[in-house]
Amino acid sequence: MSALVIGLAPVAVFGVAALWAHARSSRIQIVDLTAQAPASKRSKRTREVDAVVLHQMSFSRGNDLQRYLKVTAHFIIVPDGTIAQLHPISARLSASDGFNGRSVAIEFAGNLRSIKGGWYRPDDYGRDVLTAAQIMTGRKLLRQLRSAGVHHVFAHRQSSSKRGNDPGPEIWSSVGQWAVETLGFYDGGESYAIADGRPIPKSWRT
Repeated sequence: MSALVIGLAPVAVFGVAALWAHARSSRIQIVDLTAQAPASKRSKRTREVDAVVLHQMSFSRGNDLQRYLKVTAHFIIVPDGTIAQLHPISARLSASDGFNGRSVAIEFAGNLRSIKGGWYRPDDYGRDVLTAAQIMTGRKLLRQLRSAGVHHVFAHRQSSSKRGNDPGPEIWSSVGQWAVETLGFYDGGESYAIADGRPIPKSWRT
């Protein structure tokens, strides 16, 4: 397996010629695992990609990328900050509920704490903390997506009542809220949610 700088396949939906056309000057190093991840998870998009959805995996398998091949996300970020691409941006994944058609899914490895300071089933899934390396590369990935024309960032919880701590306060405050305040991403506003989802808590924003 080798790390390489990739521009990714063009997304041609409703006349959008190349999602990454304006981002080539700020490419970041990404490990390409698209040939190894299961293609059965992919379907065809029917609309333009304009959003990214942040997730936490609720588990960590360390920095071995091969142990994450079945994760349903376009990108994963493991504890040492390595970014791997599992699926082309041109593929629609069942990763983010009502945001699936329009979004790129980014998963951060780790079972991270909730607002109350606890972990989900810690004896089974561990007690993880978001690393500085994950924050740094997560921000770089969002910056590149922004330069390519993606301008919304959402939390998975905004589209599903079952995802209350997804991505959790650590990821949102360090990466999602940073993207809103620094890069001009839009998260829909303080009361925004779709379907049975729930808005981003105010406490996540600090």
